[in-house]
Amino acid sequence: MIRINHVICPPARLRMMNIIFLVTYSGPVSLVDCTEGCQWFGLKELGAMKEPGLLSPEPLELLTLLENGEPMSMDFEEMVLPLTEMDAIPELDNHIEQLLAAGKLCFEEQRNILDEFLVACHPCIVMNLANFTLYMSAHGIPEADCTAHFRAFDVRRRRYLDFGDFLYGLAAMQPCTPHGALAAELRCRYIFRYYDSNEDDKMEFAEFKNMVHDIRSKKGLPCDKESVDNEASEHARVFGDETKTSLELMAFLRAVGQLKFRGTSSLFRLPKASGQRSGDAEKPDTEVSSDDDNDEESRGAKRKRTTSHNKTLRMTHRIKGLIGTATVSQSSDSDTAGVIFKSPDVRSRVLSNSSQGSSAVYELATHSVKVKRSGILSDVRTLWDMTGTSAVSGSIEIKPEDKTKMGRVSSVDSFDSKSHPNEMLHGLRYFERSANGSGKKKNFDWGNVDMVSLAKCLLSLCRDVEKLFREEKRLVRLKAPTYILGDLHGNFHDLICFEKAFWRAGPLLTPCSFLFLGDYVDRGEHGLEVVAYLFSQKILAPDKFILIRGNHELRTVQEMFTFKTECCKKFGKTVGKQIWESVNACFDSMPVAALVDNKIFCAHGGIPSPDTGFKSLSDINSIPVPLKDVEKESKLAWELMWNDPVKLELLSDEVKEDLDSSSGFFFNTRRGTGHMFTCKALEEFLHSNNLSHVVRAHEVQQAGFQVLQKGQLLTVFSSSGYCGGSNEAACILADRMKLRTIRLDTS
Repeated sequence: MIRINHVICPPARLRMMNIIFLVTYSGPVSLVDCTEGCQWFGLKELGAMKEPGLLSPEPLELLTLLENGEPMSMDFEEMVLPLTEMDAIPELDNHIEQLLAAGKLCFEEQRNILDEFLVACHPCIVMNLANFTLYMSAHGIPEADCTAHFRAFDVRRRRYLDFGDFLYGLAAMQPCTPHGALAAELRCRYIFRYYDSNEDDKMEFAEFKNMVHDIRSKKGLPCDKESVDNEASEHARVFGDETKTSLELMAFLRAVGQLKFRGTSSLFRLPKASGQRSGDAEKPDTEVSSDDDNDEESRGAKRKRTTSHNKTLRMTHRIKGLIGTATVSQSSDSDTAGVIFKSPDVRSRVLSNSSQGSSAVYELATHSVKVKRSGILSDVRTLWDMTGTSAVSGSIEIKPEDKTKMGRVSSVDSFDSKSHPNEMLHGLRYFERSANGSGKKKNFDWGNVDMVSLAKCLLSLCRDVEKLFREEKRLVRLKAPTYILGDLHGNFHDLICFEKAFWRAGPLLTPCSFLFLGDYVDRGEHGLEVVAYLFSQKILAPDKFILIRGNHELRTVQEMFTFKTECCKKFGKTVGKQIWESVNACFDSMPVAALVDNKIFCAHGGIPSPDTGFKSLSDINSIPVPLKDVEKESKLAWELMWNDPVKLELLSDEVKEDLDSSSGFFFNTRRGTGHMFTCKALEEFLHSNNLSHVVRAHEVQQAGFQVLQKGQLLTVFSSSGYCGGSNEAACILADRMKLRTIRLDTS
């Protein structure tokens, strides 16, 4: 009997033939006894073979067929190896592709892992426990742990791993794979199998204690029997009210997903990333090696013997990852770990001033503007409209193509009074002011405005701004000078006061950037107007108006407060719900953090805890887009929106002692979700990420701001008279290496 396995990998242009011969010998055994190393097996002996066992299951499978009376034949099977190519803007529509993307295993890394897999399996095309142990031991996993890792990888319990099993398991173990969203659920399934030592799909209490032991070990906590038993008993209560002797998979997934059971982010990790070859870091990501022979020699004789497919694997193939050549060359070190999620560099303008260098060339702006003494624009004209006047010399020739040059389209839109953003801003000016005519419209009232037309304009803004948000990184980088504003909560009056004080002529004519830290809606009565204003300015000046997401940019929160009701009240139930959904679709794609001058970290809530799997700032760029159900899809984003600093003066001495022995985070009982963080945790975050300060919002302050934790943390709140109170509104100006607090007189 002959079995032929035809192994193909179309993306790598790989074809292999794996041929297995099975013969039966009916002659005297003595004829082959003299052959050194030769051993004969029957079906019973093969079935009883103990580890390391067979390298591949074919002998047992084929012999079973013969024993069952199957006729001698030639069996042909085709195996397609699952290398995944990701387009420039991938639609990751299945969980496997999303896991590979989360682990940053682009085509090149997958191809390298395929090489290693085939070498480890030779002469087979599947991997048994023995070869798996050799591979994992060489990559930093203790030999004693390899059986558990093999069990986790062996999803189908076949006792052998094909390349897909192997690749997806490695993706789940990558140091960079975030422990949030879908990746977290997939990782938790691997973790569950890792500790389910008897493979009964339930985690017995003894197995659960092993997990708790490992979590404590990762955190540097005592791992004596009493400590582990006590913590395991305490944590066992979070899996449900009903007393059980074992834990089922779905209960485990729910507890981790709801942040009831923490610490799993550090489990099931490789010491370093897979798929990297020596010397690869020195080559551009899109460069392809052309020196196959030298590369072959560098891998040794065994490598030559087992990889006749190597030259095929190293065919000239441009990697279609998310890394464009321009992106690679311009990325900072802190971003390179997150390149798999980079969007095409179509709007990398936030840091353009700092990255242009000596080769930068200024050009004339398209428009000439006239500004009143009050700071309001009174006249906007294009340069080509002024040709032939004294303003534009006859020596200047403005060609027809200059009028429609793509690089200037945003400028044309910004000053076009008929564009949707400017129409909306014009409408908001009307909304803001009172009118004494026959209608006697009050200020901050729409009067007799056609609300259907207003709704259409707002829906158009939502479509445009959602695209801008999707193109931005989750961690937006910008340069000083930057004004930083906190919660607005539907306070359109105060937003206009900020405009008149700091960008009266518009953001394009103001030499500053403006960063808003979230919570634009709820509680205040003009959330829609605040959103319409900010979205309009974002479209007109996308690199100067930066909006990040707060905890009130969540549907579940808005349904408990006022924004959904506000939409339906102003536009009617049907159109209002459509507006609400469109606005929230924009919120789903908003960035969640910002960095000013690479030193000032800004988020709505606070710094993330270790439970999120956070290692460095580049992890933030791995947060998925869009993010509709934040709590389930990304722990990291959730904590950036919800966390609060600790006020030590409010804590008991006992709690302070517990904090001193921990990482500086504990459950946020005040909000019922997220964490609170201490000065120790903040200092560790600043030190490990080379930062000087954190600026956040999320809490009302009587003076509009508060300086905390040794002056390294600032809270800013930009809505005065919050919920009928007497607090002031404030903002922070980052400029000339100073963080200046500014209180706004909104009377």
